[in-house]
Amino acid sequence: MADLFNHQAADASVAGVLSPGPEDLSKLLRGWGGEKPLLVCGGGTTSRCAATGLWTLDLRPGFDAKTVDPAMSSIRIGAGCRMGEVLDHLASHRLTVPGGLSGWPGLGYVLTGGIGPLARTQGLAVDRLLQIRGVWGSGDPFVLERSDDRCWRALCGAAPFLAVVTEVSLATSPLCPLWIDQGLMPAADLPQRMALAERAPEAESLQWHWADDEQVRWLAVAQQPSSSAVRIEGLHQLPSLAGAFSGSGRLHGEVIGLLGPAAATAWSEVMPTLTRLMRLRPHPGCTLSAQQLGGATARVPPQATAFVHRDAVWKPWITAMWPAGDAILRKRSLAWLEQLWAVLEPICPGVHLAQLHHHLLWHRRELRLAFGDRLEELRDLKARLDPNGNLPAL
Repeated sequence: MADLFNHQAADASVAGVLSPGPEDLSKLLRGWGGEKPLLVCGGGTTSRCAATGLWTLDLRPGFDAKTVDPAMSSIRIGAGCRMGEVLDHLASHRLTVPGGLSGWPGLGYVLTGGIGPLARTQGLAVDRLLQIRGVWGSGDPFVLERSDDRCWRALCGAAPFLAVVTEVSLATSPLCPLWIDQGLMPAADLPQRMALAERAPEAESLQWHWADDEQVRWLAVAQQPSSSAVRIEGLHQLPSLAGAFSGSGRLHGEVIGLLGPAAATAWSEVMPTLTRLMRLRPHPGCTLSAQQLGGATARVPPQATAFVHRDAVWKPWITAMWPAGDAILRKRSLAWLEQLWAVLEPICPGVHLAQLHHHLLWHRRELRLAFGDRLEELRDLKARLDPNGNLPAL
């Protein structure tokens, strides 16, 4: 797995890599007797697409098809596709889907929610799903159409625990130009800027990245022109939020995504503590970022999917990073992450499970904060659809 974008997964001493074709996957899961859980690699950007002592299902070689259906205004995407490839392919047809800030993630971006700069008008990527194909953890194949079925609702947000999804169909939208503005601001100005964004029209969104003691990098995306903004043709041309990282060497890390309502005033109250913790970062790669949602994402009922935090307006995410092999700095960086999480939890009480952490002590806590009252229903489905625990635990 040396070609993975995520260095932590790439450096793992895996038990082995499996690349089954569509006709072999069901049989493999039915008869699996190796180490559990099986890990799945699509885009290959998460720390748990490969791990020491575990097997990885690498879906990139056999599930990389992208098929546009203009008549249905939809696209079929294989689980081995990166979202950047999908956006580029759609752009050639003058179409798009609600992509994220990076083109590197795979289908997991969609299946765990799919928050992007256009979420306030176009909703979450998971809300664009029309069909899901795959194999349950038990080995039973399935094809589900968009419906009110509890299995469909569970896959829309909690798929990694229940099934190996091999292909989805997504509804597309016409490709339209965007206008972007970006720059640096003092960290002390962040709450005021967030307050302005909360009052802004839904056709605008704010993203920010805090990787310096005193400065925050921001990126505004609008669907209407303005005098200071630069036009791009679509999300496939979106610039990087974080910019280039100047560090050297191989870095490992973990990311926790949080979700919370409009609360710019509350952010003002925690800014002194956040500023102190940012000055105490164990490594320059330890950062705090956020993106805006709301609008269209809130107009979908919470019970429609396993993404239950429909009242969320901000998704901050905390990145802990350390040099590969440095156990002491790993411990310090993860402790720093938990400190920031504790400060932000009162104003961002939800969790967005875009990354899996079943190898970390706070896995059960983040499950509860991600799925809330839906967790027991998901566990009942898990017992039926993955009775042997082939996939990550709930």
